This record gives sequence, structure tokens and C-alpha cells, in this order.
Amino acid sequence: MATSRTRPPSRRLHPPPLRLTPQAWLAFAVAASICFLAFVFISRQIEIGRRGRLVVELAEAREAALVDQTALREQLASADDLDAIELEARVRLGLVLPGEMKVVFVEEP
Repeated sequence: MATSRTRPPSRRLHPPPLRLTPQAWLAFAVAASICFLAFVFISRQIEIGRRGRLVVELAEAREAALVDQTALREQLASADDLDAIELEARVRLGLVLPGEMKVVFVEEP
């Protein structure tokens, strides 16, 4: 009689579950905390740099606005000056005072 031998089924079909020691859990927690803190630190540094550049841009825009404001104040002050208004009327509009003669030069073609 020929008997066939069959292997008994192995009791270990799957590897045993990984069990971490308390020291391993502590090391994992410390490593995760360090990674998190590094991420927070780097993201904050990036944000600080971005806001620093924004502050510089805003300071430059403020200086330009102050220059424009000064020029506008000078224009406003000259707009109230009667001599300035008269000069502007003469130059731009070609107006003359009563009793004055206006001379217009015409070029020949």
C-alpha cells in the first residue's frame, strides 16, 4: 500500500504581528514631534519672508503716494492762486485781459 504523506498545515501562515516596545513607541513619538515642529518652523519662516517682502513693497508704495500727495497739494495751492489761474488761462486758452491785443502768428505753407 502506498501511502501518501501530506504535510500538516503550517500554523504560521501569517507573520506574527509587530509589537513595539515602549521605548520604540517613545522614539516614534519623538521623531514624529520633531518632524511636525520642523514643518511648523519652516512654514512660519516662509510666511515671515513673504510678509517681509510685502512690508517692503507697501513702504515703497507709501513713499510714492506721499510724493504724489505733495505734488497734488502744490497743484491745489496753485489752483487757488489768482496769478497762477491767470497764467494758465493765457497759456492754455489764449485769453487776454481787456485792453490787451492778441497776436497770432500764421505760418505760410
